[in-house]
This record gives sequence, structure tokens and C-alpha cells, in this order.
Amino acid sequence: MKQEETDNSGPSVGQLIPDIGSARTPQHPKKRRLFDAGFLTVSAIMFIAVGVVYYRRGAQHVLDILAKDSALALDIAPKVLAAVLLAAWLRRLLPKEVIARHFGHQSGIGGMSLAVFAGVILPGGPMTAFPLAIAFSQGGAALSVIIAFLTSWLLLSANRTIVWEMAFIDNQIVGWRLLLCLPIPFLLGFAAQYFYRGTKLISDRTT
Repeated sequence: MKQEETDNSGPSVGQLIPDIGSARTPQHPKKRRLFDAGFLTVSAIMFIAVGVVYYRRGAQHVLDILAKDSALALDIAPKVLAAVLLAAWLRRLLPKEVIARHFGHQSGIGGMSLAVFAGVILPGGPMTAFPLAIAFSQGGAALSVIIAFLTSWLLLSANRTIVWEMAFIDNQIVGWRLLLCLPIPFLLGFAAQYFYRGTKLISDRTT
């Protein structure tokens, strides 16, 4: 029987080529460690503070602080749980197409202006603002928009300005403070867009 000639320079027509790792291995996000650098840093500072209080005021003062902090932790824990659940539900309810269109990387100054306005009118405290920021980020909002939203909520909140500032401070001082703070959300948003273009700093594993 005549042996078929093969070309040693490459495979013959129709010959199957074994896959030797050319396929891309799916990348899975790393799980967040329970004891990360932030936790260890805060814990170290806490233990140093405990040592200083014990040295200067005694063990009884340390126990009194622990009792008061335990009561505060029990009061805050349900609110933190509610905020985490709110972020998870908002992520499912908010349509990604709408978020990407109005607050995505192509939204430009218009999306940033909407975010600043949302920060101004948003009622409530951190339990409302941060879950909403997380949900928007995971829905496709640009980092610059998230920075502008949070900065606006921190500096220009109408709720805090009317209820607290205008009740205790002269209105002229409040007006000048708002006027001077108005450009800051936009400046920080543009800075984030310049330095972290295309970067998503709020991970999907937050919720």
C-alpha cells in the first residue's frame, strides 16, 4: 500500500489541531478577604487606643466605653443591614440601559450634572447615599459620575442645608459656602475621569 505523503511543515488539510491552551481561561473575581489591610489597620489603632485609655484612666473606664459602644453597635447594625440590602435590590431594579445612557462613560457633562442634582435633592444620610452610589456603579455609571454624586451630596445637600445650616448659621454665610462649593463636584468628577479612565473602583462583590 502506498503511504500518503505528508508535509512536515504543517498539518494536512482537515487534520484536527489539538488545543494547547489557546482558549482564554475565564477570570473569576477574587473573594474579598474578611481580614484585609483596612480591617487590620483599624484594629491596630483600636488596640493602641485601648492601651492608652487603660494606662491613663484604668480598666473600669475601658469597660464603660465597651458597654456604650456595644449599645451603639446594636443600634447601627440593623441600619447597615438595611443599607446593604437596599444596594442589592437597587442593583436589580435599576435598568442598566438607562443608567448607561444617562450616567455612563459617554454621558459627559450632562450625566455629571444630573448626578450633582441628584446629590443635592437626595434626602437621608449615608444609609441612602452610599447604597445608591454602589447600585449606580454596578449598573454601569461612570466613576466620574459617582464621584460627582457623592461630593454633591456631601457638600450641597439641600436637606442638610435647609434643616441644619440655615437654622444655625447666617444665610449669607450659607450662600457663600454653597457658591464656593458648587464647582467642586464637577472638578473632582473630571479629575476622576482623567486619572481613572475606564476604571471601576466599586466591585461587583460589594453586594
